[in-house]
Amino acid sequence: MTALYGYTLSAPRRGERLSGAALESACLSSDLAWAHLSAEPEDVADAQTWLARVLPELDPSTVQALTGAGTRPRSVHVGQGAMILLRDVPDDTIEDGGDMPSLRLYVDARMVISLSRRPVGALTVQSERIASGTGAVTTGAFLHDLVEIIAERIDTTVDILTRATDTLEDALDDGRPTEDERQEATRLRRAVLGLRRHVSPQRDALEALRLLDLVPKGERRRLAELHDRHVRAVEELDLLIQRLVLAREGIAGAQAERLNRQLYILSIVSVLFLPLGFLTGLMGVNLGGIPGAGSPVAFWIFVGLLAGVFGGLGLILWRMRWL
Repeated sequence: MTALYGYTLSAPRRGERLSGAALESACLSSDLAWAHLSAEPEDVADAQTWLARVLPELDPSTVQALTGAGTRPRSVHVGQGAMILLRDVPDDTIEDGGDMPSLRLYVDARMVISLSRRPVGALTVQSERIASGTGAVTTGAFLHDLVEIIAERIDTTVDILTRATDTLEDALDDGRPTEDERQEATRLRRAVLGLRRHVSPQRDALEALRLLDLVPKGERRRLAELHDRHVRAVEELDLLIQRLVLAREGIAGAQAERLNRQLYILSIVSVLFLPLGFLTGLMGVNLGGIPGAGSPVAFWIFVGLLAGVFGGLGLILWRMRWL
């Protein structure tokens, strides 16, 4: 397998799209180049072979981290360069609580190698900038631009989740949550937890990234700002988690209150009609000696007695402030 695509980043062929043998040659030359490879399971072996040709100095553990299945955001010094593992917000949604697509990078003074198993929207934006001639021309600028794109996408997603949480809280103000609102609270909580699970270690990875010798001092200051944006994003996500916990508690409390009210009504009905059921059952037995069996007005007397018992019980309950 050859690289999926790539670009020259330095003059005189800045922004030229390359592929195949031309891209491999550019990575081996003194000019700065970027190559992107597929790390999908069926392409891993070919990607490892490509890396062995272009970067024979990489140790097996680094190659495995760049092409393996599970990646956690981090930045580590590797030989003459660095390995950087990041996560990007998916182009569709994270509302199902799924993983954010991983982006694996190896960078040094003369090349940038990226790998991914899923489409990474930040790479698409980065490649468009480079193709238009407005992209980075140094390794440090490439890293800053890429992390900035990811930070903007994370901020946008956090804003969407914040507005959705605001809408949910407004809908819950009436105190009568619906099943749709309960499901919305669950969906939002999954999305927020899924986002925070990756943004939090990525915050630490950016802190390590800006301290690498590969990054110039000017880019370190710019990366520090992006690190602060990740810190604020984590804080916003923590606040959203707390708000959604309160929303879920409010929904559970409202549902419990509704159930208690219904059980209370059933209890009152039982108190009122239990004596009536006892009396009607007693007078309805098919045995001799039932009082008033031969009287034509006995039925109406019995009905009046039941009405009196019903009214008396209602008065007692009212006096006890149960009604």
